[in-house]
Amino acid sequence: LISAWRWQILLAAQGLHFSTWYLARIFTLGLFFCKLLPTSIGGDVMRIAYTVQPGKGPEAFSATFLDRLIGFESLSFLAVVMALFLTISGTGKLDIGAGNISPAGVIILLSVILLLLLLVTAVFFNDRCHRIVRNIFLRLPRRAQRFTTTLDRAYEAVKRYRHKPVALLFSFLSGVGVQAALSLAWFFCAGAVRATVPLGYYFVFIPLLNIVVNIPTIGGLGVREAAFVAFFTPNWLPGRFSPEQALAVAFIFLGLDLFFALLGGLIFAFTPRQIKSENLSKEV
Repeated sequence: LISAWRWQILLAAQGLHFSTWYLARIFTLGLFFCKLLPTSIGGDVMRIAYTVQPGKGPEAFSATFLDRLIGFESLSFLAVVMALFLTISGTGKLDIGAGNISPAGVIILLSVILLLLLLVTAVFFNDRCHRIVRNIFLRLPRRAQRFTTTLDRAYEAVKRYRHKPVALLFSFLSGVGVQAALSLAWFFCAGAVRATVPLGYYFVFIPLLNIVVNIPTIGGLGVREAAFVAFFTPNWLPGRFSPEQALAVAFIFLGLDLFFALLGGLIFAFTPRQIKSENLSKEV
């Protein structure tokens, strides 16, 4: 529901109005396709397909694209803040296990990821970068040049958010809330096997895990579980898991993940892609 609300804010800024409940259903539907295709691209394509309106393709794309990009920025920001808190407060030690990276190294790594994401955002908001990309397309073979108009419309739709700072701010803040909720979900899954790693470490490592899981695999299967075991079993970690415990927690979370993905499949079976105008007004 929080994810649907933040997506709703970005869509509304582009003149695309849907109820939070409708978007929550489509977001869950997207989870089903995230499990079928590498990374999250399948889910994003379906989210665009279910929110596009005649003549509003670039707007639906820009809202979903920024939702994804700001989501990565939110999780990186949460991890940086919590890593700083654990280091400065002295309540915990930060390391990356076998790599023996210092606390400063962890913070630098997370900060670099965040800065790169902010740089990517700035590129998409910049007129000069738009012109550079457009000129590159114009030098390509004629078939590729046909995409120039579509590219222009998509770029303009994204740049329109420069005049929507409140929408961007609320999207970012709610994104932090989403990542905190995901960290809590993993924490409670760990509680099912009586694991005792302090909660603060989840706010650092689960956002990192959510970055790693975007390595091209089918639904992140295998990568998510391996990353969780690597993050939560090193000797320096207070209350560290045994490898068996960590894998058990990862399987519990996988079961929850697949449950919601299958629920999304059911929603897909009964939700028409095209919404008639009268039904849309009722939803709004």
